[in-house]
Parts: sequence; C-alpha cells; structure tokens
Amino acid sequence: MALTETQVQIRERILSEVSTLGACQIVYESEWLGYLPWGAYHWIQCENRRISHRFPMDWQRSDILALEREGILKRLSEWQDPNDELHSKIRYEVCLTQ
Repeated sequence: MALTETQVQIRERILSEVSTLGACQIVYESEWLGYLPWGAYHWIQCENRRISHRFPMDWQRSDILALEREGILKRLSEWQDPNDELHSKIRYEVCLTQ
C-alpha cells in the first residue's frame, strides 16, 4: 500500500529528526486536555523534544499506524490509561534502513 503525501512528509521529518538528534526512537502521545475549545491532542517526541509541530497540520494517528504497517516504525511498547481512552503513549523504534 502506498503512503499518502502526508505520510511521506511525516516519514521524512521523523527520519531527519532522528538523524539530527542521533536517536533511534520516537514516542507518540495523546491526551484529553480537559477543556474547550481544545479536546484530544496528540504529538510525537524524539529525545524529549516535540517534533510533530513540523508535521502537516491535518496529520492523524492513522498516519503513524500506516508508517508502522510499512515497516518504517516498529512498536516497542504501548501504555493506555485504563481510566481515559484518549490518554496513551506508544514508543517506536525508527527503522532507518527503510
């Protein structure tokens, strides 16, 4: 399955960031901010630096899952808050050879 343009841009940004920072892992996090007008929020971190602010504005968790299906990301661990379905954390290894 081919990646969308958004997913290609996310892949390139992730690869650039991990190369620059000398890292091989990223973390996807999501949470409910708990007040309006903001609701559910999600982001990607690398070496404790938020990198998703450089992603296309309309990116979604499904884009990260597509990168995982393509073998670009390998899920290492996942945590889900048992009391809040919107609060999660997934650690990925970035496969630099893709």
